[in-house]
Amino acid sequence: HYCVESNPLQQGWFVPHDVYGFIDLLGKDSFVKKLTAFFDSSSEDFLWNDYYNHPNEPVHHVPFLFPYTGNAWLTQKWTRRICEKAYGTDVMGLCGNEDVGQMSAWYVFSSLGFYPMNPASGQYELGAPLFQKTTIKLSSGKNFVIKANNLSEKNIYVDKVFLNGQLLERTYITFEEVLQGGELLFEMTHE
Repeated sequence: HYCVESNPLQQGWFVPHDVYGFIDLLGKDSFVKKLTAFFDSSSEDFLWNDYYNHPNEPVHHVPFLFPYTGNAWLTQKWTRRICEKAYGTDVMGLCGNEDVGQMSAWYVFSSLGFYPMNPASGQYELGAPLFQKTTIKLSSGKNFVIKANNLSEKNIYVDKVFLNGQLLERTYITFEEVLQGGELLFEMTHE
């Protein structure tokens, strides 16, 4: 029934190399319905369960599939909830085995507001930042600054994103864009 600490339902989402092909296979409406149910059926703390099971890394990319269907707000909703429920500041702050840093890396990327859903693509899928301002100091001496205007407990959703002052009309940034330095500005809202 199970394959290496997960199940077919969890492994079924592991298609980071061809998300659009997977959506075409299931149909967009069915894909969104199944993906939403995958999270709605999870345990409140995202610990060991048959659905979104955050302690097991093969599902870490799954919250970042929603933007492929035009539902980026669901990525913002679920990543915020996972950060709040599956992580803490005490000795048990990680909800699972660190596995060479993956649990911490997921949190760091998600709190910045982007994640390498398919690392080989050179793209980071956008989520929503947890902090009003974060600066990444690059080895080139440049900085990549992430800002979140109007961020609050209620304003967890992204209204618009600007990369170096230009409205970003896509749901990702690239590794190359980060390396160039600059500013990623999220305009946050409550809906």
